[in-house]
Amino acid sequence: MARLIRLTYYLVALLFFLILSIVALSRYQLVNTVPTPSTKVTKTPIQFDTKYLSWLPHGEFTDQHEAFRNAVQLGKELNRTVIAPMLRLGKPLAWQPFEQMAQTYSTLQNKQLIRQKCTELAVVTNDQTCITLNDWTEIPWSSLFDLDAISTEFGIPIIERTHGHGWGLDETSENVMGSITDTVVIDVLTFMENSTFYSQHQQRQWDGLFGRQSSQRILNQPTQDKNKLPLKTVIRPQQWKDVDQRQYIQFGALSSTPRYQLHSTPQQQALRKALSRHLFVSPNQMAPLKYQADQVIATLGGVNHFSSLRLNLAKVIALDARVNKDATGAPITTMDDLDVQTQKELMDAVVLEVFGDIPINQAVSAAMPVNPDSTLARILLQQQPSSSPQERRQLLDACIDYRQNIEERYPIYYLVNDHIPSPASQPDTYGPLLSFFPCLFTKSDMKHWGKLDMSTWISSSPVLQDIGVDYEKMLDPMLDILISGQGINITIMNVSLFA
Repeated sequence: MARLIRLTYYLVALLFFLILSIVALSRYQLVNTVPTPSTKVTKTPIQFDTKYLSWLPHGEFTDQHEAFRNAVQLGKELNRTVIAPMLRLGKPLAWQPFEQMAQTYSTLQNKQLIRQKCTELAVVTNDQTCITLNDWTEIPWSSLFDLDAISTEFGIPIIERTHGHGWGLDETSENVMGSITDTVVIDVLTFMENSTFYSQHQQRQWDGLFGRQSSQRILNQPTQDKNKLPLKTVIRPQQWKDVDQRQYIQFGALSSTPRYQLHSTPQQQALRKALSRHLFVSPNQMAPLKYQADQVIATLGGVNHFSSLRLNLAKVIALDARVNKDATGAPITTMDDLDVQTQKELMDAVVLEVFGDIPINQAVSAAMPVNPDSTLARILLQQQPSSSPQERRQLLDACIDYRQNIEERYPIYYLVNDHIPSPASQPDTYGPLLSFFPCLFTKSDMKHWGKLDMSTWISSSPVLQDIGVDYEKMLDPMLDILISGQGINITIMNVSLFA
């Protein structure tokens, strides 16, 4: 019996030591399989032959133009090919958070899809998207601006997305080399952490028309409510290294220049100066449009013989809380909704603002009485003023003669007005302006004189084939830029003027 007990103790002890040996061996193997900091293997990033960047367009022409300028500077900073979406003319798109703006760009800015939807659902008469379909259009930037000049002078490759509205992994530009397999989204106005990575291996999941893609963010999830105003975050120059190896950067809104900061290098300074002086400045690549602008310029006396005045009266009214609502609280949007006294006060304010903005020599010349022995004095006395095309042309000839032979600083204005085609047709409203600046002419005058007729060539342009669109109205801003750029100075009235 004693021997059996000793044998039992021996077997238990042997089993205990066997278990300890197994545990010790397992720990030893585990320690040797975990890499230490000195032996940690880092993943080598994929090297892409060509890297790209693009953005989502929104806003009026000035916003889209600024976004393109910023994209070019980012292309230089990051050594990337710039993929330019087309220029939207007409009804602008307001800023939205990235997901909504991407949805709008991919679906609500694709006219082929919209027309198909409107036809299938037969909602042309009651769907706002279908009703406003012809209020806007898209054309390639290269149809107006010389993009090759940017690439030639600064070595920044620029390609255009002229078909489709796919971006990132679904890029539809025909000039992209190879396939896009890696995309990073950056939109400081939407994401608190500035960017969102899209992995090539993740299954994309959508909610609704656009929804939210599976993603991994650099820092924290955004806390912004989509309905709030844009964030005020900024990307610092040193942060660009975080996305240097990514194949494709998709920006959201790029028109907010201070949000995307760059290194202040000599190359960037030279590029910025060129973009403000001679590159991407004048929309002069559409030959028929430039010819029409040259016709108007010659009629006004030639280059540097006139000035430009732009009256954004609707914006003036909208920004001033003292006049933008009537007695019932209903919004006032046009001059016609104002009472006679307020209209007079507005035009008096415009006159003072113009005098404060133009060069002092022109201001003195305009304020002085017209030489009573001149043809201009006789015409002004007879017309008082006149909206007759024939008499308006006599007035222009007298203005040019006065400037050439009597007072070389006397102002002749090319007027862009968002209220009526010709202020001379409403002398009661525009009297204060016309009394100080009688030599003031518009596109309406040019059309009556046969100097401006865009309908003769628009239908033959290969990039202006969007059926139902009023291209003459769409291209008006480009025409104004071409004309104004050849004048002496430009005066823009689009802020509150009331004291």
